[in-house]
Amino acid sequence: MRILYRATVIAQLVALAAAFQVWHDVNRYDAHGNECVYREKKDVVCSQLCVTKLDDCPASLQPDCPAGQSFCADGACHDKCTEDIQAKNPCHCSRAGNKLPAEAHDLVPCLSIPNVTIQQFHPWKSENDIRSACGREANITDQSTTVGVWGKTWIGGSVSALWAECPRAPAPNYTYGESYWIATYAVNGALAVLILVWSLYKGAAEQHVRAAMAKSAAIGEKLAGTESMSDIGKAVESKSLNGMSLADNASEHAMPNSRLSGYRDHLLGTACVWSIAGVAMLWICFLGVWTADYYGSLPGKHHGTLYSLAYESDFLELATFLIIWGITFIMLIVLYVLKPHLRNYFRLLMLPSEGQYVCVVRPLHEVKATEEKPNVLQRYVNALTDRLTILLCRDKEYTTCLVETTTEGRIFFTYQCTRYVYSDKTQQYAPYEFDLGTAHRGLIGQADGLSSADAAYRLELTGPNFIQVRVPGLFEAAARELVSFFYIYQFIFLWAFYFYAYYQVGLVDTGVIIISASIKVMLRLQSERRLKHMAEHEEMVAVRRDGKWVEMSTRNLVPGDVIEIVTGAHISCDCVLISGMAIMNESSLTGEPTPVSKRPLRIDDGNYSPTGAGKMSTLFAGTVVSQAQAVLQSTDSLESDRVLALVRFTGTSSDKGQLVRRILFPNPISFIFNEQMRIVVCILVLYSVFVMVMATYMYKGDSVAVAFYGIFAIAQLLSPLLPAALVIGQSIAATRLRKKQIYCVDPQRIMTAGKVQILATDKTGTLTKEGLEFYGVQQVLGQQARFGEFTSELKRSDELMQMGMASCHAVKDLNGQLIGNPVDIEQWVASGCALEQGETIVPPKGSALGTLRVVRRFEFVHARASMSVVVQDERSGQLHVFVKGSFERLKAISNASSVPGDYDTVCADLAREGGYVLAFAHKALAASDPADVGRVAQDQLESGCDLAGLLVFKNMLKHDTAEAIAELKRGSTRVVEVTGDTSLTGIYIARQCGIIPPDSRVLLGECASPAEEIQWVDVDTREAVADIQPYLSQLGPDGFPTAELAVGGCAFERLCTTGEVASLLLHIRVFARMKPSDKVRCVQLHMERGTTAMCGDGGNDSPALRAAHVGIALSSGEASIVAPFSSANRSMMACVELLRQSRAGLATSFANFTALICYGQIMSGMLKMATFYFAISLTENLWMLIDGAVATGLMLTISLSGPAKRLAPHRPTSRILGPQMLASVGGVVLMNWLFSALSYVWLFRQDWFRCNEHSTAESDATKWWLQGDNYEASIMSFVCAFQFINNGFVVNYGYLYRARWYRNYALLVVWGFLMAFVSYMLLADPSRVGCAFRLNCGTAEVLESLGYGKPTWNIEPYNNPLGHNVIPKASRYELWGYCLGNMLAANLWQVVVINGPVRNWLRKKMPLSRLKVKL
Repeated sequence: MRILYRATVIAQLVALAAAFQVWHDVNRYDAHGNECVYREKKDVVCSQLCVTKLDDCPASLQPDCPAGQSFCADGACHDKCTEDIQAKNPCHCSRAGNKLPAEAHDLVPCLSIPNVTIQQFHPWKSENDIRSACGREANITDQSTTVGVWGKTWIGGSVSALWAECPRAPAPNYTYGESYWIATYAVNGALAVLILVWSLYKGAAEQHVRAAMAKSAAIGEKLAGTESMSDIGKAVESKSLNGMSLADNASEHAMPNSRLSGYRDHLLGTACVWSIAGVAMLWICFLGVWTADYYGSLPGKHHGTLYSLAYESDFLELATFLIIWGITFIMLIVLYVLKPHLRNYFRLLMLPSEGQYVCVVRPLHEVKATEEKPNVLQRYVNALTDRLTILLCRDKEYTTCLVETTTEGRIFFTYQCTRYVYSDKTQQYAPYEFDLGTAHRGLIGQADGLSSADAAYRLELTGPNFIQVRVPGLFEAAARELVSFFYIYQFIFLWAFYFYAYYQVGLVDTGVIIISASIKVMLRLQSERRLKHMAEHEEMVAVRRDGKWVEMSTRNLVPGDVIEIVTGAHISCDCVLISGMAIMNESSLTGEPTPVSKRPLRIDDGNYSPTGAGKMSTLFAGTVVSQAQAVLQSTDSLESDRVLALVRFTGTSSDKGQLVRRILFPNPISFIFNEQMRIVVCILVLYSVFVMVMATYMYKGDSVAVAFYGIFAIAQLLSPLLPAALVIGQSIAATRLRKKQIYCVDPQRIMTAGKVQILATDKTGTLTKEGLEFYGVQQVLGQQARFGEFTSELKRSDELMQMGMASCHAVKDLNGQLIGNPVDIEQWVASGCALEQGETIVPPKGSALGTLRVVRRFEFVHARASMSVVVQDERSGQLHVFVKGSFERLKAISNASSVPGDYDTVCADLAREGGYVLAFAHKALAASDPADVGRVAQDQLESGCDLAGLLVFKNMLKHDTAEAIAELKRGSTRVVEVTGDTSLTGIYIARQCGIIPPDSRVLLGECASPAEEIQWVDVDTREAVADIQPYLSQLGPDGFPTAELAVGGCAFERLCTTGEVASLLLHIRVFARMKPSDKVRCVQLHMERGTTAMCGDGGNDSPALRAAHVGIALSSGEASIVAPFSSANRSMMACVELLRQSRAGLATSFANFTALICYGQIMSGMLKMATFYFAISLTENLWMLIDGAVATGLMLTISLSGPAKRLAPHRPTSRILGPQMLASVGGVVLMNWLFSALSYVWLFRQDWFRCNEHSTAESDATKWWLQGDNYEASIMSFVCAFQFINNGFVVNYGYLYRARWYRNYALLVVWGFLMAFVSYMLLADPSRVGCAFRLNCGTAEVLESLGYGKPTWNIEPYNNPLGHNVIPKASRYELWGYCLGNMLAANLWQVVVINGPVRNWLRKKMPLSRLKVKL
């Protein structure tokens, strides 16, 4: 870069021979091996001839001063030789005092020798030619014995004179008494003293604390458990998480390996913190001052003076900046590393119970999204990185929380939105929860609510029922983003760009970085605001306190409170309904729009379970009350004129609170890219050291020039634009996904989504339509105990079946909207009846049924797997009992004589066909008084029923599910079904949509409980299978087993317990009857095998969506907040689109990475080697073109490449050190190196070049900006310019994952313009464009003499003897063809080898060790 050459030129200013060609003599031989015809060199300046006595000067150089004047030491005649004149003795070579050699004290100059003309100048021995010509001019006959060289041969013996070829004069240096250095010493010294005083004081003040901690054998206190309260509000003994049971949600707040430390502010420590921040800012300002001084922009008397602070010495200016730059860089890195510890170091360590602050130290558990096991090198680097991480304490999360005090004097702190209260009894901080019990009678018995004193006590312990999500302002969010290592790296290296008058490119790069950072900040703020909107809610609610109803904010609710539920209310806590009925909108949790009916707890001896039957009585935080109806009269529930609910969990203890907490504080995820990037950084740093050593060898430069070369070599190899390139690729992919109604809240997951190998998907609402559809009935024929024909027309069934269909459900009508279980609603719609006055059922016109009135209803309970209803036929007054439930349950409770012999077979066949099978049972009651029914227990009512028939529903596939599954499989993605539905239904759906391949044998494994052995059955033949291994050994044409496995929930738990799941996991295609926790475990097991995605649509899928490498929620509810991706288009095609766009985004990010690495290799490789070897430089404008237009423009347009139309059978690479990346980068780099080297081979064979080579002896080295006025620089400019342009083009290939190269129109336009622009400069005769870049141009007079016409634009005279660097026309086309050949070779390498047939052949012959699964 031009930047670099400014540093290297410093050494040339005095010694022109500092840079020389190591491997050839400049301008010695022509292209045919003959010695060059030596050129005439005019106006050569001769060195001063020095003697000890003027009499020793040659006669022609003897001084002859006019009368009255004397010849003085400055080599001129003066009236008087003053001290100032004598001090200008050229024979002292600007040295004086002890720096002047003793041999030079008596040297005096002769008269100056006039400039000479050398007829035959030999550039490779220019010093000898100049001495000889100057000696002849002075009439010196024998220089070899009589004239020496200053500093090499002193006067004595036969040597009577010296040539004053002065060595480089010592650079001026500071006295270090300058005001700015004194200020630097004072400020930094004061800071050092302040820190030392604080450290001594801190050590003494903390002795007693550390002694106390040593006695208790703990430096901190663990967050070991949750203090639980009894159901009457009295404290009980704290329970540890390591063993004893807790309240339901306690484990959410448990951190078994965390520790606490207390701290207290101190004035001196606070002063240290502010001082460190101030000094860091001063060092940055110091950089700014030195940069301004470089441009002569300092205000005041120094304005307009370059290098004024460095005594106008550019060398001293550069050296000083280098030191300040290094100190600032080190300081910023140290502050970054110490950031988690810095503030607390300048506080006094205290016991946690005594500190103003509590620091929570929690281990970080990084989730590694890798597709394969690391190799030996990767393991070594990972181990080294892990040790460094532990050494720097970056393996833990440090959170400092303010200790607060309640109104009653209890101390607490809030960590991750949860209040931790200090217990004097246990001497621990812990979150409090209140165990209200589980007995129905006990919960209903708390209907009178709490006293104000109890409520205040509980509020003090649990904290407000409000999850505050703090969203930072724009400035704070930007600051939080920018205080990372890579931004510090970018900041410090771009500052070097600004310093070296390269601010134009620095501004472009800074703009790109700011844009990428802004995109990340805005996406994060958008996600946090969305979460804040979901988490924070407050409204007024009626609460029972002290036996009275009072209005208060939901913030003040505590466990044990009794609240009134009213229509339209937003539930802000988890509570249980104890009186009245409620219809809830739970779409925010489940994504399902259908309201859910809630009933109160029954007054019986049952136990409440929020995940079991009690779920129908549970109101969850975040849901909305669609309708609330009080129950004034009831036989089995609490009567009240209000709808009452008992608060169970508040804040982060609620289900919604736990969800918000997991979202706000996730574990970090590491992608394989991050793992291998560590190795790449090490390799590139070593490479930069190598090229720096080579440049030093060829250049023979000074340490400052070498240091700056190293800095910019690293900057080029690890471009500051690299993180921005990756972010821009991800952001563009996220934008495209948004257009497809797929929303991304974590763009970094896009790279992970591009590597998905396994997709686990829910069934209902994901693969199938939202609800079940009525399919038909199959009734049992009277006393014959056999099935009749299956019919989809209900009117063809008997009256009893129609009566059961019309009455045995829990559907309610809310202002014309049907409320209830979706299956019940579908059953009710199929019956064709109407509801009047809530519990009266009116049959459709033309029906033989009479009007029915519901006398009593027992709602569906999962534990019983059934529901029942007692209805009265108003025509006859007869009471009927109908029971509906799972076919297994109804068989167990029905009279055995009424069950057909083929009952199990018929039910299994219907389930195998995808049917959701329910059974009906019936009996007629002898009693005719409905009041008598209210006193009969449910079990008694349901006993003795006869089986009436089967009711069948079907979950129909969405229209595009099969197409989506086929496309996913085409894209080498294994799809497994994880459902809560029955095994046979899951298998049917899997077969129907193509998850299970056609003609595959399916073996189903089930067991009654995890403690029992799994029984395997062939689903099609229904035969038991004793050993499944022989079936798994039968391989199909694809090399995989022809059999597929399916397991139920209990069987899955059994496999996990026995460890057999490890060997069978990738053979299991359907996981049925899976609870939310089972889904998480299933996803985690698959994550151990490969990159795993989870697709679901409801709140029950949220934990698995969060756990997976990639989660996509087909929902707008809370599941969409949990998952990094959500889709408003509730179709499996959203998964296809996500993988399609993510693969394109991943490929684009790696294309940008490849282009920037190749850019660095060209820049720091052959180009820099050539600049140092030939002592040349590319012109300033050309550097602007390369860095500003080529590198940045192509990087931006590469990112605009769209995705491929279909998923490819292979995933894009995510390994920087994988064979594809190494072959791609390595091949292009080697070709570029080869063609660059061959271009000079070609150049050295040209007659017009040989004997016209660039020589530092024939050019003015002080004009560094003109060091490109030669053929060597021109050839390298054109060759490298085409290589830079080609870099962006070759990485645009990749139709497997991205649109074909000719579809990226923006890139083609930019590439075409750059190609035309550079080609014009190369092929055209001297023009304004070429001369602007000093390519194919020359001094105006020279161009005119060459027959090109006199230019009308200004051209600074060329800095070479020829006066031009115009390449002959024939050679221009030859060079152009050569550059196109270079581009063609690189493109063929990319098309044929990297992306084409060679890769396909190698992939078959030498496949990589990857996950091999049946698709």
